[in-house]
Amino acid sequence: MRNHPLLFTVLLAACASQGPASHPVFFMPQAAAVAPAIPAEDYGTAHPFVLVDSAPDGRWLLACQAREDTNGDGRIETVLGFHGNIVGDALRPYLFLEPGAGIRIDEVLAVAPTGRFLVLVRDTTLWLLDVETREEKVLVSDVTPDTTSPHPPIRASFSRDGLRLLYLRPEGGRPVAVVRDLLQGTERVLDAGRGLLGQALLDPSGQWAAFDVVEDTNSDGKESWPKEDTTLAPATCRGPVMSSSHFGWEGDTPVRRYRRLEGGPLLQGDDVLQPMGKGMLRRALDRSIALEHADGRRETWVPSGCNGTLLFADAAHEQVLVVCETQPDLGPLELHGARVHQPLGWQMSPPFSDRYIHVSGSDGRLLSLFVASELEPSNAVHAVIDLERRTVRVVPLGQVVASLGAHALLEERIRPAEPGGQWGDRLWLWNVGTGFPPNVLSESTDSGLLWAGDTVLVMGKRIDLRTGKVLGDASGGALALDIRGRVLRPSPTAVKEPGASAQSGPVRWEPALKAH
Repeated sequence: MRNHPLLFTVLLAACASQGPASHPVFFMPQAAAVAPAIPAEDYGTAHPFVLVDSAPDGRWLLACQAREDTNGDGRIETVLGFHGNIVGDALRPYLFLEPGAGIRIDEVLAVAPTGRFLVLVRDTTLWLLDVETREEKVLVSDVTPDTTSPHPPIRASFSRDGLRLLYLRPEGGRPVAVVRDLLQGTERVLDAGRGLLGQALLDPSGQWAAFDVVEDTNSDGKESWPKEDTTLAPATCRGPVMSSSHFGWEGDTPVRRYRRLEGGPLLQGDDVLQPMGKGMLRRALDRSIALEHADGRRETWVPSGCNGTLLFADAAHEQVLVVCETQPDLGPLELHGARVHQPLGWQMSPPFSDRYIHVSGSDGRLLSLFVASELEPSNAVHAVIDLERRTVRVVPLGQVVASLGAHALLEERIRPAEPGGQWGDRLWLWNVGTGFPPNVLSESTDSGLLWAGDTVLVMGKRIDLRTGKVLGDASGGALALDIRGRVLRPSPTAVKEPGASAQSGPVRWEPALKAH
C-alpha cells in the first residue's frame, strides 16, 4: 500500500456552467461539498466502502463505494469474492479531499510518495492535483480510463522525492512519454524509440525513465500490448485477493529500454541491468558487472570469476547483492561495489525469484530473503541482511513484517490450544544490529499491519519503529493510520448489512490509542 491540489470541487451538473467549458472547476468550498445528511466528520455515505489509499497525514482518502442498485435486485449490497472480484452492486472510486460525499472519479494513476500530488482520470481527462494548494492542472484530454485490467500498464509515476512526474500522453494516435518538473511546471517529451510504448515508469531516484515497448513480435501485422488471462479481478476497486490463477498472456512481448533524463543514448539489451543513481549497471561479455557512469566511464564492481546474478541494487550504500553462480546447485551470496568485495558466508539456491527478496522498511536497510540452511542445504531458512553493516542473521522465529533501522517486527503463528480452535499471532521486536533474542510485544488474532511515517499499528499496539518503543494500546478495526496519530474507522452510524462482506461507510478519523 505502502509508501499525496489535484483536482476537484465536487462537480455537480448545476456547477458545470460556472467555469470555462475547456477547463471545468472541480473544487468547491467545504460547506457545499458536504451533504447535509452526512455528519461533519464522516467520509462517504452509508453504503459498502472499500478503502484504497490515504495520505500519510490523512488529508485525503481514496475509496470505492457501491451507491447504486446496479444489478436491479432492489437493494444495494456488495460481497467480496476470493479473487478480489465484486459480487452484487458495482463499486465506483471516489476521492475525498474533506469529509462528505467525495468526488466521483474514474481511476488514480499515481500518488507521489510525499502524498502531495495525485494523477487521476475524471471525465475523460487526465489531471494533476496538488493537494496542498488545491491547484489543478489538465495533463491530457480525451483519455480512456482502464478499469478492466487486472494489471494495468503504468501510465504515470513519481520520483521518490515527489518533484518529477513521468506520464503518457497521446500524440498522433500513439502514446509518448512526458517528464514534468513539478516545481517549475515545465515539460518535455522523451524519445522511447520505435514501437508501441505501452508503459513508462520513473526510476525512484528521478534520474532515469524506463520504457516498455512492443513491436510486432508475433507477426500478426499489429503491435499489441500483452493482456493477461487470469481469474484476478480488475485492479480498479478490487477487493482483498485470497487467491487467483494465471493462464498466460496474449499479445506481443515487451522489451525494456532506459533513457537518462539529463540526456544520453537509449539503452536496451541483455547487458543492461538496472539504474544505480545517475549510473547504469551493465554486464560485460566476460560476465563481470560494471557501473557505467554518466560520462561513459565503466567501473567494474563484480568480477567475472563470480559469474554473478544480480539480486538487489543498494544505491544508498553504493553496493549490489549478487549470487555467484560458481556451482550448479548453490551459489555464495556476496556484496560488491567500488570499495566493497565482501562474501556474506551464506548460499542461495536457484531460481532467484524477486518474490523471495523483500525490503521490509522505508529506509532500505534490512533485506529479507531465504538462504540455504547450513545443516541441510536443500532446505531454506529465513534470513535478514543488514545492508549498512553488511551482516547476515537468521530470523529467530516467524517472519519479518516491518522494519526501520536495525529494528524488525517478527510475526509468529500460534497454534490453537484446542483442536479446531482459532489460530493467533505473536508479535516480537528484534534488534538485528545486536542479534539479541527478541522481546514479545503482543498476542492477537488480528495480524493486520498499518504504517504511517516511523510508526506502525499492529496486533493492538502502536509502535515507533525508529526507537523500538510501544507508544500505547490501540483498539482493533482500523482501516488506516496517519502520522498525526489517528486511525480511520467506521463511523458509529455505519451499519454492515447481513451477508455483506464489504464494510459499510461512512468512516471517520479518531485517535489511535485507547483512552485510559
